[in-house]
Amino acid sequence: MNHIASSFTAPDGNVYRSHAWELRDGGYRRLALVLGFPLWPLGRDGRLLSFLLDRGFLAHSIELGFASGQKPRANLASLRQAAVAYARSLQAAKQLPLYLITQSFNAALAPAFRRHEGLAGAALISPVLDFPPPGTVMPHCFLGSTAELRLSQDVLTSRPELLEGLLEGQVPPVKFLKRDLKTLHAESPATIAPELAAPVAAFAGEDDTLLTAPIREALASGGAKLYTYPRVRHLPPFDRYADNFYADLGSFLDELEASKSRSAG
Repeated sequence: MNHIASSFTAPDGNVYRSHAWELRDGGYRRLALVLGFPLWPLGRDGRLLSFLLDRGFLAHSIELGFASGQKPRANLASLRQAAVAYARSLQAAKQLPLYLITQSFNAALAPAFRRHEGLAGAALISPVLDFPPPGTVMPHCFLGSTAELRLSQDVLTSRPELLEGLLEGQVPPVKFLKRDLKTLHAESPATIAPELAAPVAAFAGEDDTLLTAPIREALASGGAKLYTYPRVRHLPPFDRYADNFYADLGSFLDELEASKSRSAG
């Protein structure tokens, strides 16, 4: 596969690293904007990239840094604005339907795509939508701006060997701006699907401690299609039944393309 790295300047002037992957012989017919797991670059996830490219996607990502191991470089509103602006730049250049794929904490960026023109659908993989997430530690000093969440590999997966090549050593702490947590706490997961005005699916492990039962119920009640996996923790692509997860994700994406083709016909 071909990989191209470049820079993207957001409307507020912040510059972010962006990436694109495509098959060497081209042939893509749809766009995927992947806002992946924040603690490793998408380029390390060869299975997801190959999966998308084999299904006719041109895969893109942008390194926004939300919920990464570093203090966020911009607030949530700026990051959401950057994600949408990047998506629009891709659509203007390629004139193809856009599919949004988020992983983990980056599901918090999905509401930025409310009624986004040309959005064909959204796949929320192990979405974290309960803020602040369980276990988040607020700064002791009221002047502190950054909250922190420490995760272990056991929280992420029951099969830690599947994370080899992704993490460098221990799982770094996840960091949030306190004011962003306040904003996210006020938002309802039930509104994501209707506000996106496009088909939405969520993929989650049944033993995911970062996705509580009320959040699952809110997603489903809002119209999201819910795929769950027994005895799987936070990351279905890196746990038992990963093959089942990819089969479900493929079915969802292919159903959307077929539905769009029927509508166009």
